[in-house]
Amino acid sequence: MKRTVASLMMAVGLAVSSGCSSVQELNFYQLPQQANTAASASMDAAVIVVEPVMVANYLNTNALILQTSDVQLVKTSQHQWAEALDQQLTRLLQQQLAAALPGHRVTDRAPQGPQQRLLVQVEQFHGTEQGRVLVSGKYSLVNGEHTIQQRFALELAQPEDGYPAMVATLGEGWQQVVAEISLLFKPDVLKVKAGE
Repeated sequence: MKRTVASLMMAVGLAVSSGCSSVQELNFYQLPQQANTAASASMDAAVIVVEPVMVANYLNTNALILQTSDVQLVKTSQHQWAEALDQQLTRLLQQQLAAALPGHRVTDRAPQGPQQRLLVQVEQFHGTEQGRVLVSGKYSLVNGEHTIQQRFALELAQPEDGYPAMVATLGEGWQQVVAEISLLFKPDVLKVKAGE
């Protein structure tokens, strides 16, 4: 009897330990953060109001998205964003614009007086099984009576396999998008675009 109980306890112990070893742990990611080097703009500086970035419905999830074919997207179960993607993109957009445009006041609140409003919509922000990332969408700059609209679409190769490399490359893609957007606020570009 004692031998049977001991054997049973050993079997249960093995089952529990093997069950524990098969549990997959969650991995959380955030986009690469930029050092905050922006100087405070004066109160009379030109104002850019950055609206919250809008993401496509399928991106409105904690899970990282992986494209497995031309028509199939998969939500990863063990790889998740540490913070909502739209919030990360909005914060990085504001920080990077403020750093790139020291003569402007970048804010998320509309003050009194003249201002420029920036709206960004993200349609793709995911990786593929082939080790590439896709970043696409559109942005609009409302400047008084003029509205400038532009699309962006990037496809970048990951430097290596794995989700950390995918997230780092997505962050690189977003930096490129923000750099492109910042060019809109150069006076010569604004004049040309408004005249189109």
